[in-house]
Amino acid sequence: MEVIVKIFVFLFGLVWGSFLNVVIYRVPEGISLLKPRSFCPVCGHKIKWYDNIPLFSYLVLRGKCRYCGAKIPLRYPLVELWTGLTFLLLWTNFHPQPLEMFRGFVFTSLLIILAGIDASKMLLPDIFTIPGTLSGIIFSLFLPPGLKSSLLGAAVGYASLWIFYKGFLLITGKEGMGFGDFKMFAMVGAFMGIQHLLPVLLLASVAGVFVGIGIMVIKRKKDLVLPFGTFLALASWAIYVFKLDLIRLSLKFTL
Repeated sequence: MEVIVKIFVFLFGLVWGSFLNVVIYRVPEGISLLKPRSFCPVCGHKIKWYDNIPLFSYLVLRGKCRYCGAKIPLRYPLVELWTGLTFLLLWTNFHPQPLEMFRGFVFTSLLIILAGIDASKMLLPDIFTIPGTLSGIIFSLFLPPGLKSSLLGAAVGYASLWIFYKGFLLITGKEGMGFGDFKMFAMVGAFMGIQHLLPVLLLASVAGVFVGIGIMVIKRKKDLVLPFGTFLALASWAIYVFKLDLIRLSLKFTL
């Protein structure tokens, strides 16, 4: 019975991931989430239901539109798979605690949406980060880390990146990040508490450096702008879903 439930949770996650793909594409373009029906962004042809089955249709169509042959971005199956696995992990970790699990669904969905939009548009819309921050604070009334840590997390999350932004601008004359990053980090602090801000920031920064160096070497570029919000989302997701305590782990290996 448990296996059947986990399969259902994973499949539900795939379907939800398909919806998140719609959000990721349509919100920055100003298109309604309800109308029109799913369509190919290249040829505009309406997509039939059997070509819109999460993961399966992408594999059957070999990653191309049935009508014009345009490549379907790899983001679509990756987001679906990411969401399916996320929901499965959340169910495994939190299903005895329904409210905790629901918070996880909300938080990780926001992270996936913001990661997808930032990766494709270099944008972190207020419509997700501000309500997300408020949601994190509301959940903290009933769940750890508690209201105090949540409020401090939101405030320090925003302020820390704002200070970095101002310092970088003063020293280099360039903007190192956007205001959306401040608001997203405030949301992360609201959900996870002040104690997780430093581990998230460190993990996101290290991942960004390695990815940036890799891209610069492969593409032979000297200047590169990366969507830092995407790395914040990935780091927050990893620490939240896998319950990582990076500070304790680092002390364990260094002492």
